[in-house]
Amino acid sequence: MKNLSGTPEKEKISEIFKEISGNKIKSVFNLLDVIEKINKINFSDYEDTHILSQVYEELLLEMGSEAGWGGEFYTPRPVIRFIINVIKPKIGEKILDPFGGSAGFLVEAYKYIIEHNKNLTVKDTDILKNKTLYGHEKKPLPFLLGTMNLILHGITNPNYYRKNTLMEDVHNIQDDEKFDIIITNPPFGGKENRQVQNNFPYPIASTEALALQYIMRKLKNGGRVGMVLPEGQIMFGSGKFEEIRKELLEKFNVFAIISLPQGVFSSMGAGVKTNLVFFEKTGESTKEIWYYDLEGKFTKTQKIKDEHFKDVLEKIEKIEISENSWVVSIDEIIKRDYDLTAKNPNKKEEIEYKEPKEILLEIENLDYEIEKILKDIKAMV
Repeated sequence: MKNLSGTPEKEKISEIFKEISGNKIKSVFNLLDVIEKINKINFSDYEDTHILSQVYEELLLEMGSEAGWGGEFYTPRPVIRFIINVIKPKIGEKILDPFGGSAGFLVEAYKYIIEHNKNLTVKDTDILKNKTLYGHEKKPLPFLLGTMNLILHGITNPNYYRKNTLMEDVHNIQDDEKFDIIITNPPFGGKENRQVQNNFPYPIASTEALALQYIMRKLKNGGRVGMVLPEGQIMFGSGKFEEIRKELLEKFNVFAIISLPQGVFSSMGAGVKTNLVFFEKTGESTKEIWYYDLEGKFTKTQKIKDEHFKDVLEKIEKIEISENSWVVSIDEIIKRDYDLTAKNPNKKEEIEYKEPKEILLEIENLDYEIEKILKDIKAMV
């Protein structure tokens, strides 16, 4: 399998199997069972392939949830579908996910275009399958899962490549290397070395700060972006973080920021608070930003669903002001040092008081730690 070649499909199979090492079926009988089951699947039948793709998506979710490492490559599908419903991709537009993971963004974009274009011609279908969706993934396992995800959804020879996106020098990107749409959940909380940082106008270790710079430079004139960003330095930090945000607001129209509750990614082992940031390259700078504060309590067992985005999807179409949505002018944002954090003016700050037993337990733990440190210091004196 690793040595297959001759057609794009065979080379893609070869690429997949080159990523698999030491993972063999040792029993001949197991292998025969697998072959028999695969042989029963009719890949020309929509129902068979649809069920198979759904099963695979469920497996991806369960794998990530059980192993605790899914947050690095699995974005909750309701979040992805909301982003795509705002961006509204069309036939003929080139779409990129530079940090593809299990390719959820590309798969959902593909499904959206099919659902909103009922009478696709043979030419349209060829464009959609071969010249529309592009993605990169750095790590071997997510790359393998993402490639298989695209294939099982009907994209038999996906433009999905294993590479570290941030290794690309973005100082001089040509127009034919840019994209109409970029939709992604970039890696955050990570650090890149000096060699990688030098590929960017604002050298900085933070992966989310580098990712945002990359996306800004890979977007075509008239293009649009929907992405996930963490509630951290990239949203409110000073220094290079602030310079990146300043450039974003001056060269792009940031038209909406949706603040998500902390638990949205908790089912995948990532409990950090996040935002959905939308911007477009229209030749004009940002004049104002529409904010929405999405409320709800989400956990590993209580996951976010499509219905939770119903209200925000309706309001974003009309830029509607409500208890959960408001508009901030660029002048106000500049006054607060380009801080993009969602601060709902209609929401009173709630102070959550801990139970007395919980406070006492924390004090006891601290006393124990202090006593332990003092013993260590005395032993050294």
